[in-house]
Parts: sequence; C-alpha cells; structure tokens
Amino acid sequence: MPTHLATPRSQILRRLAFLTIAPLLALPTRTLAADPADAVEAAYLADLPVVLSATRLQQARADTPGSVTVIDRHMIRAAGVRNIHELFLLVPGFQVGMHTGNRPLVTYHGLSDEAPRRMLVQVDGRSVYSPYFIAGVEWNQLGVDIDDIERIEVFRGSNSAAYGSNAFLGVANIITRAPFETHGGSVRYRAGDGGVNDVAVRVGRRLGEVDLRLTAARNQDKGFAGINDWRKAELATLRADWAIDHNHVLEFQAGWTNNDLGTGKDDNATDPERSSRVTTSFGLLRWRHVPAPDEEVSVTWYHQEENGHDRYGLSVPVPPRQSGLPVTIAIPFDFDYGFRAVRDDLEIQRITSPAAGLRAVLGAGMREDRLTAPLRFNSAQQVRSGVNRAFANLEWRASPRWLFNAGFMVEHNSLTGTSLAPRASANYHMTESQTLRFSVNRSHRSPIAFEQKSSMIFTNSAPVVTPAMTIPAGTPISQTFRPSPGLRAERVTTYEIGYLAELRPLHVSFDARLFLERARNLIEMRLERSTVGLVPRDNTRYFANSGEADIRGLEAVATWRPTTGTWLTVQHTELRIDGPGNPATASGAQPSAWVANSAPRHSSALFGAWEFLPRWQVSVARRWVGGMSWYSDTDHRVGAYRQLDIQLSHRLPAELLRGEVSLTARNIDGDEETFAPGASWWGSRIFGTLQVEF
Repeated sequence: MPTHLATPRSQILRRLAFLTIAPLLALPTRTLAADPADAVEAAYLADLPVVLSATRLQQARADTPGSVTVIDRHMIRAAGVRNIHELFLLVPGFQVGMHTGNRPLVTYHGLSDEAPRRMLVQVDGRSVYSPYFIAGVEWNQLGVDIDDIERIEVFRGSNSAAYGSNAFLGVANIITRAPFETHGGSVRYRAGDGGVNDVAVRVGRRLGEVDLRLTAARNQDKGFAGINDWRKAELATLRADWAIDHNHVLEFQAGWTNNDLGTGKDDNATDPERSSRVTTSFGLLRWRHVPAPDEEVSVTWYHQEENGHDRYGLSVPVPPRQSGLPVTIAIPFDFDYGFRAVRDDLEIQRITSPAAGLRAVLGAGMREDRLTAPLRFNSAQQVRSGVNRAFANLEWRASPRWLFNAGFMVEHNSLTGTSLAPRASANYHMTESQTLRFSVNRSHRSPIAFEQKSSMIFTNSAPVVTPAMTIPAGTPISQTFRPSPGLRAERVTTYEIGYLAELRPLHVSFDARLFLERARNLIEMRLERSTVGLVPRDNTRYFANSGEADIRGLEAVATWRPTTGTWLTVQHTELRIDGPGNPATASGAQPSAWVANSAPRHSSALFGAWEFLPRWQVSVARRWVGGMSWYSDTDHRVGAYRQLDIQLSHRLPAELLRGEVSLTARNIDGDEETFAPGASWWGSRIFGTLQVEF
C-alpha cells in the first residue's frame, strides 16, 4: 500500500495542531532551516499531504477528485502581496485584473466581464459570495487580514457537489490560523509608492480553556494615477476557540470591515467623481463533536450584513433629440445606490466511517438572503431569496491502488427551483508516488436576485417646468435595467483526466490536469430598446440564458521544494474556449468572439524563493499572460503582458527583536493594462514592510 494511504488519522490530527501544512508539495525536507521553528516545520512537511476542503473530508492530494492548489503562509509571505486577491496570480488558469485601483477582478477560465461571478470564495466556511448587484466576490469585504491566513486551498474545477451553487468553475477556501498558534502580539507597518500606508495589530491570549485572537488592520493607497480610485480599507476581527472537553470544541468569529473608496469619473455627467462607503459585519458559531477518530459532527451558523452608501445629486441636461421637447432641459436627479444585504446560513454536517475502506460526509443546510436596494429594484421592499440544500460524499478505497469518490448536492433555490449536482471520480495509484485521476461532474450557478429582478428606473427629484410642459417630481425618465423573469440556473459538465507525481527523494511534485468544461445556459447581459420613461433608451440591459461555451485545456504545475523557505514552482496553462455565435451586441461584436477571448490562450508563471543566508530570503514571481477581453466586445481587448515581482526579506535575530523586515517591488518591468485599453494601468510599486512580534 502506498505510504501516504497508511498515515494514521491520529498522526494527521497531531500534525494539524502544529499548523505547518504544505499539502501542495508533500515533500521530504532536509533540516536546512536556520531557525528552530522552521526546523520543526520542515520535519512535518515530509509526510503531510492533507487537503481539507476538496470533498469536506481530510484527504491526501493523491486521493482528491480534482486538482487542488494550496498556497501556504510561507508562500503568502514570500509573494509580498498586500491584498488577498493578488495571491490568485500564483494559481494556474486564473485571470486577475484591476477595473480600477480599488476594484479587483478575479476569474477562472474566463467567461467573465467586469463583475466576475462564477467562482465561490469561503473564509473558514463562510461564503463571501455577495447577493447584491452582479458581482460575485467583493474582495475588499472578505473580513480577514492576510497575516491571519494559514493557507488557501483552491479547487481548480467545478465543485457544486460539495459546495453548491456558485462553485461553478472553482472554489477557494481561505483557512485562518487557529488562535492558539498566534499567542502574543504582532505589529505590522507598510509604506511605499502610490500612497501605500498600511498598519495592522494582532493580539493573542489564552483565557482558561479559550484561545483568543483579535486583529485590527488598515490598508490605504491612492490607486491608479489620474483616476479617482483611492482606497482606505479597515477591519477588525475576533476569533475564539473554546475546548469544552477532549471531543467538544466551540468556535466563535466576529468581524467588521469598512471601505471608503473613490469612484466616478471627472468627465461623466451622471457618474461624477465622489467617495463611497461599504461596511460589513459578520458573526459565526461552529460546534464540533469528535467522539472517535473517524467520526465528527459539526453545526455552523453565520450571519452577515453589508451596507453600501453612495448618494449624490446633480442635474443632467437632456437635448431635444432625446426628450422630444423643443429645447434642452436640465433634469435634477437624486442618485442613491445605497443597499443593505443580510444573510443567514445554517448547516449541519456529519463525517463517519460506516465500514472498513469507506468514509462518508453527509449534511444539509439552509440560507436566506434579504436585500434592500430601492434604486436597483425600483422598490423599497426587501427582495428575498433562499436556498435549501442536502449533500453527501462517499470515499471508497476499493484496493490499495483504486480509490473512488462519489458525491452530490441537491439544492432548492427560491428563484430557480431544484437542481442536482453529481460527481464521480476514480483515482488509480500506479505507484507510491504517481496517481492517475478520472472524474466527471455537473455543477450549477443560480442567478442572484439582481439578475432576475433588477429594475432600475430613474426619476426626477424635483419638478421641471418648461414652456411646453411641467414634469412632476417622481416622473420616470429612463430605464437602464429591466427584470428578467424566467432565468434558469447555469450549468457546466466537466470531464477531467489528472496526473499527480510526488517524487519525494527529489523534493519534486508534478500536477497536470487535462479538462473539457461544457457550459450551458450561461447568463449574459443583453441590450434592447426600452420605451419606459421620458427619455427612451436603446441600450436598456436585461439578462438571458443565451450563452454557451466549451472550454478545453491543460494546466501543468511542477514544484521543487527542499525546505519550507526555498522552492521553485513553474506552471503553464493552455485554454481554448469556443462559443456558439449568438446575435450581435449593440457594439456590433459577436458574443462568440468574446467567449473565445475571455481568457488568454497561453499563460505561464514562475514563482521561487531562496534562503541564501540564515534568516535571509529572496523571492521572485514572473508571469506571462496572453491577450484577453473582460468585456463583451473586442474593442476592449487587452494585449499580452508580463509582470515581475521581487521581494527581499530578513528575519530579525531573536536576541534583538522577533520579526521580519522586507522590501517588495511589484511589477517592476513596466506599466501594463489588465482590464481595458486606456482604462487602467497596473503600474510599478515599491514598498517596505516591518513586522514585529512580541
């Protein structure tokens, strides 16, 4: 039997307690670390290939039903990023761009516009998929400081069988560090180009049987040059773990974020430069009962609220050709894009081992979203949507070489009805170090309330008196979005062949994924003429299940990692996306061309770190990204670009001061456009960071 299959569960749990996991690599290490703590981590890296979230079961990477990329905290530190979304530059198949300096875009395998919404992101099991407007993940509102992250597990591929709707093309699970691992205090300060001025404070304590961590942070910068896209992001989080007894644990989390953002344009009559604010608060409770090594019951409930504030008034001149009146009239508007989104989610899950060679996870849950956004829905009433779900996954080790996974998720969505997301996979362990994987699954993405019920009708805020007529206050002037009843859930069927090699004597791993993803009923934004209001529009938007795409490709990742602080990862992605050739958009471009161009055909990356002296590390990230288009027309296609990041860091001598100082240079090979020509420039930026622990 392969050695990674025989690792006792008790050993895995004991190693998890040290939180020194690097499951992506699962390689043996020589004790080359100069720091004793690093030596302990190196000892555990040798045989700790555990992935926690692919199927909701702890599994070796060789046993998962799909490819998983794990970014551990050593990689996070070496990457030198300020924002969590930038870490997805390290994952094959992902596209990362900036709409403006405070609006990041992250998608997997394209099929996205300026509001990516086909990937699920969770923080310790709490979904941060936003129910308002059309964006999927509000990266500024995650509610976690980057230094509190233990690792990020990215399941590259559809995973609705485990996580339901929205896990359409991929799932990212952000796992934070346990409070007992962060006792003491920490202060971080960062400053540099572009107004970068960040500060964070963390305090960890043990009070009786409760381990606590309190973190407060603020990130601030000026955004891109020449654009009103400055940002001040603040957060405060609390996590408390209470070990009631040896098999009962109660976890509590609470958090608050506040984002003040610059938005608008200096030459736009209806979207002027201004400031906006979005705040989020959340609370999470999780109870775990572990009566035996292969048995666990957990109940998780979380509540979160998001509030947006963006209100301004102005008068818009309407010429005769638009209003039909003989003269130009100035119509006063009170634009209020404010909203309030409330979510409650309850889930129960049981892990069990019903027989030798079998492990199973069973669960059910319910979620309700309540959204108030008068301007977006033309109503002050709450817009409600709910999801009830049941899921199961069975892992069967049929023999020392064959392992099978089968799972499903049944969801009932109040907007679209009931859907079934099944998955089946077979893993063949050719040798102790090489595995072949075959899998097929079906996933869905249900439309959010805005896609189905949006109705944006603008009315004048005060009476308008003209020689020809008087326009009373509250008169409909124009409509930009109309409702789209009857929308169905998107679906994708994925076929995959994977190969994983973990060559421990060479400290090398190699992961390759060959896939075909057939996406159907894709929800696209369409344009039509609307006669609603005094000023009819030719570009009123609505949504329709008009999109299709076949995504074919190959992802390959090779890693050499002799120690926790020294590694080299090389990755490459080939993508081909074909569309059916739908009717032309208002710009004259064919949506099929956008589908084909919505992801680069070729992208490559190199990420390495080297501890060249005791306590000294240099890290380099180099990316080559092909041309693509985030918009639904080829006029907004951006060309291929390259990006080079370098960081030099030094761990301070323990006898002097515990901590680290680093100097980071991002995108030092020149400015690049990542969203649309002339819209935004991803410029070079240099900053220094000092982190002190006590």
